[in-house]
Amino acid sequence: MAKFVKISKAKNLRFRLISLLYLLFISLSIIQIPIEWLRINPTVADYLNSTTSKNVSVIQIKAALDAVAQIETDYTKAVGYNEKAKAMNEPTGYAVSDQFFIMGKKADYLFAKFLDLKNYFASLPVTNPKRKEFETLFSGDLENGLKNNKPILWAEWKFKHAPATVVKTLLAELRLRLNLLNGAIELDSKGEKADKIVLLAYNLDVLKPGDTATFVITKKSETKVKFDLNGTVVNDYKWKGDTLFFIPKTTGQYNIEFNSKGVIDKLSITVIPAGFTDEKKDALQTFFVGKKASVKYTNVLKADKVYCTCADGSQISQSMGNIDFTPQTAGWCAFQVVSSNGQVLLLDSLYVQDVPTPQIMVNGASDNKISINRISQTKSISIGAFHPDMNAYKYDISKVNYTLIGANRETKSTQSGKIDLGGIDIAKLKYILINEVEIKTALKQIKITQPLLIEIIKS
Repeated sequence: MAKFVKISKAKNLRFRLISLLYLLFISLSIIQIPIEWLRINPTVADYLNSTTSKNVSVIQIKAALDAVAQIETDYTKAVGYNEKAKAMNEPTGYAVSDQFFIMGKKADYLFAKFLDLKNYFASLPVTNPKRKEFETLFSGDLENGLKNNKPILWAEWKFKHAPATVVKTLLAELRLRLNLLNGAIELDSKGEKADKIVLLAYNLDVLKPGDTATFVITKKSETKVKFDLNGTVVNDYKWKGDTLFFIPKTTGQYNIEFNSKGVIDKLSITVIPAGFTDEKKDALQTFFVGKKASVKYTNVLKADKVYCTCADGSQISQSMGNIDFTPQTAGWCAFQVVSSNGQVLLLDSLYVQDVPTPQIMVNGASDNKISINRISQTKSISIGAFHPDMNAYKYDISKVNYTLIGANRETKSTQSGKIDLGGIDIAKLKYILINEVEIKTALKQIKITQPLLIEIIKS
């Protein structure tokens, strides 16, 4: 039995590619960061940086604080900062983080300062409260390289693949822990940070009627809020503790004013029309001309009228969260749900297919075969039309051209779906060939020219 299996070069390369893609998939799964976390990081960093400490007496703490400040300045330059927008050029990118901290060895400089800090507190008696405080504040760093002097492990744990906005928060968090370790904490009560009324805000990018925008207010008891829509004050909000929930009932440009002891913050939010919701996300919903259908929507609280481009008002009915309609034309159908004051609350579209061509069936036949005993009793056969997607939709057969095949070959027609076999020698009949069927619907005429052969069987 062979000990080795020879793999061709092409297969070997393919195996390597598959392995590489698998590792890439695992890496992407591990480093994914929720977008909301990325959005709030600048605010979190500002909040962490709002604390300072006085009288830093331990040289190693002062050196670590200076190192954090220097690294933050150098990193901001490396990423790039837009002064006009007051934001970093690539806040969600992590390529600069890897280049700066890992490949550029900047993390080693920061690690060295924290290693000196660790050595200083490690030299204190085990019972010293400051030593215990250091070990508590920096337990994660100690476990990931700081305790055993492993700068590469610490750098990768701290900064590898970290988006720029997260790096700023991590540095602010290091500064906060150093300040806590030093003691004599004070909050920055001057300048812009003291005037910041809205601490955090969520879900402002794409807001629709019934959605919720959330604001965390610094001092709720001192803050007055005013929501304005087209010059009219609205009260589409509610408080829960220091958190304000804004739930718009209509669309438009909302102007919001926060007033805290004369300090004013203003912002505008555009609420856009909602769309239809999928009741069953895994099922494809189809629409046909002439077939009654329903579409669902949510959170549209003040709906008054519904308009669409494929049906008139008599074919549309609306209830809370639901629109029933019967399309009259094929193609793209645009919908609008409008409030009593003319605001568009819902704006969406769907595609309507033309009346589908039905299938022809013969009553009493199985697999296009029918018993001679049956037609001997009925002296006729009935032709019907149906489509599985059209439920009770009415297909009326207006004409059938057919040929009786037996001892003789005779072509006839009937103005209904019933073929009369009276006066025919049924015993000699072998086939009935349906040549053409004309079908009448409420909206269009359909002609089926594909032949259908019915065999008469002896049983």
